[in-house]
Amino acid sequence: MFSEINYFYTSLKDWQKAMLFSFISYSIILFGLIVAITFILKDFKFLLVFGLSFAYMGTVIILMLISAKILKKRLVER
Repeated sequence: MFSEINYFYTSLKDWQKAMLFSFISYSIILFGLIVAITFILKDFKFLLVFGLSFAYMGTVIILMLISAKILKKRLVER
């Protein structure tokens, strides 16, 4: 399993690795927000967490797609 992960990681370009680590970082921030909201409300509200996750990850994915398109274009022009 680790060899497959290593193969996947080494096959990525530098800007793709940066995007992957950014996505993981944003996911960790979302997890922290969910934990904080759950502790503040002292109850897990599924619809609130689902709405927050949908809006947050939707925004992150859209912005990462835009970033990937810009990075591909700029790196090809160089």
